[in-house]
Amino acid sequence: MARPGWLTRFAVLMAVAEVVLIVTGTRAAYPVLLVWVPAVAGLAAAVTAFRGAAVRTGGDLRAFWRRVAVAMGFVLLAGISQAVDVITLPWSGMPPIGARTLCLYVTGTVLAITAMLRLPGGGRTWRQLLTAVLDVAVVAVTGGIATSQYIGWFMNRFGVSESAWWLNIAMIAIAVAGAVVVVKIMTARRSPIPRSSLWWLAPIGLAGPLSTLLMTALRPWPHLNGSAAVLPFVGLFGVLAAHAQHRRLAAGGGSPWIAPPSAGRRGSAVPLVATGLVSLLVAIVFLRTGHLTTVQVAGTTMLLLLVVARQAIALAENNSLLDTVARQAMQDELTGLFSRRYFTAAVASTTGPHTVVLIDLKEFRAINDGLGPAAGDALLTAYAERLTALAGRHAVVARLGGDEFGLLLTASPDTVDRLITAGAEPLSAAGHELLVEVSIGVTDGDTGDAADSYRRAELALREAMAGAGGRVVRYDATLERQLSRRATVAADLRRGLAAGEFHLLYQPIVNLPDGHLVGVESLVRWGDVSPAGFIPVAEDTGLIVELGAWILDTACAQAAEWRRRHGPDALRSVAVNVSARQLLDPALPEIVAAALARHGLPAQQLTIEITETAVFGGGRALASVTALSELGVNIALDDFGTGHSSLGLLRTCPVDAIKVDKSFVDGLGGSPQQEAIAIALTGIAETMGLRTVAEGVETAEQAQRLYELGYRQAQGFHFARPLPADAIDEMLAAQQNRVAA
Repeated sequence: MARPGWLTRFAVLMAVAEVVLIVTGTRAAYPVLLVWVPAVAGLAAAVTAFRGAAVRTGGDLRAFWRRVAVAMGFVLLAGISQAVDVITLPWSGMPPIGARTLCLYVTGTVLAITAMLRLPGGGRTWRQLLTAVLDVAVVAVTGGIATSQYIGWFMNRFGVSESAWWLNIAMIAIAVAGAVVVVKIMTARRSPIPRSSLWWLAPIGLAGPLSTLLMTALRPWPHLNGSAAVLPFVGLFGVLAAHAQHRRLAAGGGSPWIAPPSAGRRGSAVPLVATGLVSLLVAIVFLRTGHLTTVQVAGTTMLLLLVVARQAIALAENNSLLDTVARQAMQDELTGLFSRRYFTAAVASTTGPHTVVLIDLKEFRAINDGLGPAAGDALLTAYAERLTALAGRHAVVARLGGDEFGLLLTASPDTVDRLITAGAEPLSAAGHELLVEVSIGVTDGDTGDAADSYRRAELALREAMAGAGGRVVRYDATLERQLSRRATVAADLRRGLAAGEFHLLYQPIVNLPDGHLVGVESLVRWGDVSPAGFIPVAEDTGLIVELGAWILDTACAQAAEWRRRHGPDALRSVAVNVSARQLLDPALPEIVAAALARHGLPAQQLTIEITETAVFGGGRALASVTALSELGVNIALDDFGTGHSSLGLLRTCPVDAIKVDKSFVDGLGGSPQQEAIAIALTGIAETMGLRTVAEGVETAEQAQRLYELGYRQAQGFHFARPLPADAIDEMLAAQQNRVAA
């Protein structure tokens, strides 16, 4: 099989040779068959290129290239036949062409048209397919009218009567072939053939009319031929089309070409252009002759009928598409519920008393990440079915996006209670039985405030989501005040951060039972504002990332200062709390590494405290923790035991220490059942080689009992409250003096 590059060069050479022969033939005579050598050779190159493309491809591609190879083979035979006609048939003022030759040309052209029409377009409705067929018919009728008019003028002028109808049919067929290619390009949404290949095939349709024009122009030189002048370029364009297919395969472009959204609209120009051209042609003929032939009148009538039918079908398709788009805009594709757009419009237009309920599935992201998107989608669908059943026929049920749902109720005031009750029942999703906690925001409205109901329900939902566990929050005026207060705190927070108004306190972590200071936990403070008042706001606004970076840098600087003053073993570590929002920042490991390097603090003397909830979902947060652990930083799970995945996290998260929550410490000294979790946790930690730190120790009895249970480190008000850095300095100095004594 010839290589595509060589075939392309050969086809170009034949086209150039033909041009040279035509130009030199106008100055000197030579054998009549000489101009047919490049013509036949160029067509043979195209046949070879098409066969090569068929061999290198498969499926629809192979079938297409085989068909066009057969079609070009008939054109090749027609070229050879016409060369024979030139020698054997008498000259009658124009180059002779026999019925056999015309039959071969028409057969090849019809086969080419068939190959194009059988080329799959992909993703098309029956209306779109019928529109494409009508476009081809419109172009065919237009070409027939124009070609018939031209051929009639041509034959009358030059007295050509032999094979007149064959010539007419041949010219129409060849012109239609090119039009079919162009229409195919404009109307096909998806095609396995490279678009560049289709465009290289399109100019071949000009071969018939162009050869007729060249016959007229070359009439003074009997040894030249218009068909021979055109055929090398037919072969060249065919070779280039096959070569474009080869380049797509070489580049690994196995996927079909997909038209951009605007490509389908270009086909609408076909009937308009065709009608305009025919109207112009008919007007010119009538003005010159004063009458129209039967063919012209019949063709024009047929064209108008085709255009009307085509436009009617296109209009119906457009209306269908508009209905589909409108339906999709108002309906959620996954669950079949109404969309956010429909829901908000329904709430705004509600008359009379109503209730708006917004629902968020808590921990949905963790479920989706842990069990996979298929389980997540199944859970959303199952919950949508539950909502629909609970809300009743008269409610508007919508999926507002992600894991958020909405209800618009005009009756059934107990629906929210039934939602909470139903939450105790598991949902079946992709083979899993899942219990889903929900946060619910509710607002009751009347006719006068329907437009504001959705916003109020959002405020209630936001408040519900801010709390732990599943909660129901009903809107009241206090939520507005809280929102205003949060906005004020956020503005002051940003200003305070820029003005340096924050400072750190450090709560000692001691050994049991002697109370020896071994570490501290850094805690941020801001004037007289409680951490509970500004930390959640910092989380919501994203300022926690900037604030957290400042805390890290300040704590590392202080730890390095204590190390220089009291020696490398004075404190084992300084702990810094890192929020869930910070863990999602890809730059966090770099920020920590830079702070350690800037202050010369060894990584093992820094402990990063994280919560179970922050890393439960894995993903970016867990990747950040892993990167921090690889730096040599210690990782501690804070408030351990209060989450619902603690034991699993000990296997998946690179943890060095666990900090047992105060709620378990408070149960010490009570019944065995109250102490059970505290006992189990220290046993698990010891088995896995982890340190345990008991939080919230407030009495000597608690400290003694923790020591008896195996705990060796603790912190709490019994030992010390959070202290400024200079107080820790004094404790370290006093501790060193006791050791020295």
